[in-house]
Amino acid sequence: MKNRDVNRVNGNTPLPSAASFANSSAISLTKQMTVPRAFFALAEPVVEQVCARARELEVDEDAETVHKLRVALRRLRALWWAFAPLMDSEQSKLDREEFKRLAEAAGDIRDWDVLGQLLSSDGKFRTRIGSIAPAITEQRQLALESSRATLKNADIATLMRTALLGTLHQLEGRGDDLITEFAEARVRKAEKALKARIKQAHRRKRPDYEALHAVRIAGKKLRYLLEFFAPILKGRHEKAIKRLTTIQTRLGNLNDLVVSEVRLRETLPSNVTEDDLKQTLSWMLQQKKQHLRSAQKHLARIK
Repeated sequence: MKNRDVNRVNGNTPLPSAASFANSSAISLTKQMTVPRAFFALAEPVVEQVCARARELEVDEDAETVHKLRVALRRLRALWWAFAPLMDSEQSKLDREEFKRLAEAAGDIRDWDVLGQLLSSDGKFRTRIGSIAPAITEQRQLALESSRATLKNADIATLMRTALLGTLHQLEGRGDDLITEFAEARVRKAEKALKARIKQAHRRKRPDYEALHAVRIAGKKLRYLLEFFAPILKGRHEKAIKRLTTIQTRLGNLNDLVVSEVRLRETLPSNVTEDDLKQTLSWMLQQKKQHLRSAQKHLARIK
């Protein structure tokens, strides 16, 4: 999405139409901003990131490019959730589902990257992966080709611009409402949702992956909102963001193992030897149990 209006939009000038507003230069979030102006200030840079990473992926298969694309799409989903009460509920849901679909397309590539990294991270096990390593490389290439096709067919630039402009149109009626109170309320709701997920995980007598995964998703949403709204929220939130990042890392490592095991069981081609597959799955099962216990213990210290 290219900016064609050289005039910057600031917190004091009248809000123009959605179309001209979306063509304005990037702006920083302030407490004096109205709801639509704040939405644009937060959404436009992330939309730009999605478009840029999608273009890069057309010619670059680097794992970091894939990761950054997924993160940008996840941040958009969190932002659309934050403003959902002010949007058309059906359209907001459709937008978030589309962001999720595109993130999953990119995620197919990263799943194979993660699997390869997991197996090569154990020095003793690395020499025993045999026929699995080339199979992972093959599947990764297939996933790359599929993801590129999905992203190209989606016409990312048009899709992102349509979603941004459409939401701005919906928010124009809130042109006199300041963002601060609304942002505080949405962060409180995300905090409440995370606390509920943590309580549910605490109730499990044994470490439960599904419960921990729900904590991970809720924690990620809250962290993104704190990062988005940090300039206008009361108090300081650096420690909360750092704590949420730690939780996300621990639970993310567990999720990587679970997803990698699924890939091994369901997707690897038949030319992988039975012995190699058996040894790999056995190793991953041990790792998964360790990470489950570790994540549950870490979560037990959080109230």
